[in-house]
Amino acid sequence: MCQDRPVTNAVVLRHSLGRAVAVAGWLAALGWLVASWPPDGRGLLFAAAASGLLWVVCWRPAVVIDDAAVTVRNPLRDVRIGWSALDEAGFGWSLQLRAGELSCRAVAAPGPASMSALYDRHVTPGGVLERDAVMRAGQRPAPALLAVRQRWEARRSQPSGGVVVPAVANMAVLAASLVLLVTAAVLA
Repeated sequence: MCQDRPVTNAVVLRHSLGRAVAVAGWLAALGWLVASWPPDGRGLLFAAAASGLLWVVCWRPAVVIDDAAVTVRNPLRDVRIGWSALDEAGFGWSLQLRAGELSCRAVAAPGPASMSALYDRHVTPGGVLERDAVMRAGQRPAPALLAVRQRWEARRSQPSGGVVVPAVANMAVLAASLVLLVTAAVLA
């Protein structure tokens, strides 16, 4: 992704469970390959396909917050929204962003364990969660929502570009993984 200026103060939010699932899956695939050494072609194809799927679905998703924009990296699509183009940042079951007609949810920013934290009733007119009010109410704000709203409030008046849905490499990895998986199944 090409940018006009260097990214500063970037915050990358990821779901730790997704990372743990990816590592466990890769270790299981590696253990299976080692146990069946030397592996046949089907085993190598299956391990490569599983690795690609784990990378796309579990490892790569993130919410990247920098001075120019917020980027939502989901398994099937990336969306980069400049702070001046962002219209709404909210939370349902995950972080939800809206810019014009475009709406996206962040897979990497699921909701907190407490259902009461999903409802952000203590919001200032500028869209920033009041930490003290949230703590008094016994609620814990979603860290992704808090980070997005705070950066948005600080940067919304500065020109930062519009909405970009770039071509994504993860679609190529996903497609290649599915082809390898189908090939391994056919050879079985």
